[in-house]
Amino acid sequence: ARRLVLLPTENPACVLNLRYYVTVLTVVLGGSAQFYSYGVVNPAQRLIMDWINQTYYERTGDTMGVTELNLFWSFVVSSIAVGAIVGALLTRVIAERCGRRNGLILNGAVNVIGAVLELLAKPTRSPELLLVGRFVLGINMGLTSGLCPMYLMEITPCRSRGVAGTLHQVAVAFSDWFSLLIGLPEVLGSVDLWPFAFAFPGLFAMLLVLVLPFSPESPKYLMSTRKDRMASMDACRSLVGNEEAQHMYEELMREHIQEQNENPATFRELFTSPSLRVPLLAAGLVMLAQQFTGCTAVFAYSTDMFVNAKLDESTARFATLAIGIAYFIFTCSAPLLIERVGRRPLLLFQLSACFVALLVLTVFTGLQTYSKVSWASYGTIGALVVYMCVYGVGSPIPWMITGELFSQRFRSTAVTVTVFIAWFLAFLTSTAYLPFSQLVGVSFSYLPFLGGLLVSTIVMFFLLPETRHRAPSAIIEEVRERSSSLAMGRPWEAVRPTSRQEMQRLIEHSDEHSSHYSSMDNVNQAVDNRY
Repeated sequence: ARRLVLLPTENPACVLNLRYYVTVLTVVLGGSAQFYSYGVVNPAQRLIMDWINQTYYERTGDTMGVTELNLFWSFVVSSIAVGAIVGALLTRVIAERCGRRNGLILNGAVNVIGAVLELLAKPTRSPELLLVGRFVLGINMGLTSGLCPMYLMEITPCRSRGVAGTLHQVAVAFSDWFSLLIGLPEVLGSVDLWPFAFAFPGLFAMLLVLVLPFSPESPKYLMSTRKDRMASMDACRSLVGNEEAQHMYEELMREHIQEQNENPATFRELFTSPSLRVPLLAAGLVMLAQQFTGCTAVFAYSTDMFVNAKLDESTARFATLAIGIAYFIFTCSAPLLIERVGRRPLLLFQLSACFVALLVLTVFTGLQTYSKVSWASYGTIGALVVYMCVYGVGSPIPWMITGELFSQRFRSTAVTVTVFIAWFLAFLTSTAYLPFSQLVGVSFSYLPFLGGLLVSTIVMFFLLPETRHRAPSAIIEEVRERSSSLAMGRPWEAVRPTSRQEMQRLIEHSDEHSSHYSSMDNVNQAVDNRY
């Protein structure tokens, strides 16, 4: 019998196979880009509101009032967030029972169904069908939020996972500006063609259904959940070169050996285990801080914000497209910055810069509204552009940091919780923003975001450690020490690394391969069983 001896090796150059690139491209376009559905309503808002009003006039002989129409439109926008909450709650079940890859294939089929419902809304003269279709697409987006980053990071070698994790958000940024382009009346956002603009993501979803079955399942899922070491090794080899496959398999074996005697994680254990409370709190607060940036309101209502800045509707739509492109360009810089600068500094920069941009936006909007200063509209536009740029730089971090805070056993459960938090807050924001803005005025509508951002930035500064290239156990230990310092009223100790942390980082940096030797016998035994 053949015997493959897995010996400790120096870090080889990371060689990725063609199948890996095809898989990543398929997941990014067919899965992550489905956030298109959230932004496509932005440029088409006035057009579809008129269609809804006209439809109800034909049914009842009377039109809706402004408040009633705004409330109905808020439900059209937020219905996708309601569906995303359902999808988020299903993430753990789908990821563990179907697998990461098969879950994405199933998710693609869900997206196609939602796209068909969107396509039929106008011919059947049914705004309700539009709501149902966006709800179904929301389920797709909720599942996408958890499954795509999880699958991308689990099929990628350890040294490249930071970049792989950001690809999801880069695709989200691409789909955002692309939806703004497709939604223009000059493209597919006209009176006759807007159903095709809403159903467009169904074409991308077909990639998941048709191409992804030929891609491998996540090696981590095969190893830790299915307990199939042979299939895990085969999956590694189909994704990366032979040397890197050996190194990747050894990493999986070490993690699997640590967890093989443990039962599958449950939500109850996640919430009640003392050892998990701190990392769960940290992951939840990062996602909460991201929502306090006001991104949901800006993505859904930026065209309306530009109209309030005294731009005509046509110019406002193109201005919305411009800030979408700016957001995409700056998000593309995240894969480079996130490994060089680190997660913590980049997130703190994003939160503080968004706070400044929203504060400036509030001031200029107030000057324009209450003091009738004509030039303040230029300041409003500039503040929105700056906001989208700085938001894009750190936008991938909340979606990937949960995977770095938890081991494989708890990862899918924790991701489900944090994605639920994100979409629940997105639902509240998208539902309440327009009526709230109408009640208090546009300039005061940003105050809740400013207050939340200020508190979130301070908490993240003291609580969140750097997670780059660190084991979950080391990250969790530092989070605990930081939270203990805060609880004792010594915040200055939370941001000052202890001697033990400094020593641990030095060891991890200077001897990152030494742990290979501890599990060689187990790994070689596994390979013996394979052959």
